[in-house]
Amino acid sequence: MNDVAKQTMGLLRRVGEFLEELPEDQLADLVEGRARLTYIPWGATEPARPAAARKRAAAPRASKATADVPAICATLEAATSREEGRATLRALPRVDDVRAVATGLGMSGISKTPKDTLIEQIVDFAIGARLNSAAIRVL
Repeated sequence: MNDVAKQTMGLLRRVGEFLEELPEDQLADLVEGRARLTYIPWGATEPARPAAARKRAAAPRASKATADVPAICATLEAATSREEGRATLRALPRVDDVRAVATGLGMSGISKTPKDTLIEQIVDFAIGARLNSAAIRVL
């Protein structure tokens, strides 16, 4: 095993230990996207901002979307199946609307992604992770 793999395994162990100690309500907030983990560099008092967040803050673009993005995001968060999410997203007529939904959900790196691929990524991001987590908790 190379150094990067060893470091990755060590990091995953530490994250796992951290998550095991969280109360159930805080873990649920993380799983459902109401909370997020942050990185605070050694000696700093504030969390580091990811490079993608710095870019978005520096150069916001006007959206060409015509859809009601907050309503669609809420629909996806309430969806009980991946197919329900796909149907919601496929009903959007323009790829700009789908991209706006992805941005509204906090996804990045989507500017050149084709519509069908982006729909699958959004479904995995917004619904798949939640369903997988719920299934794992049942075990």
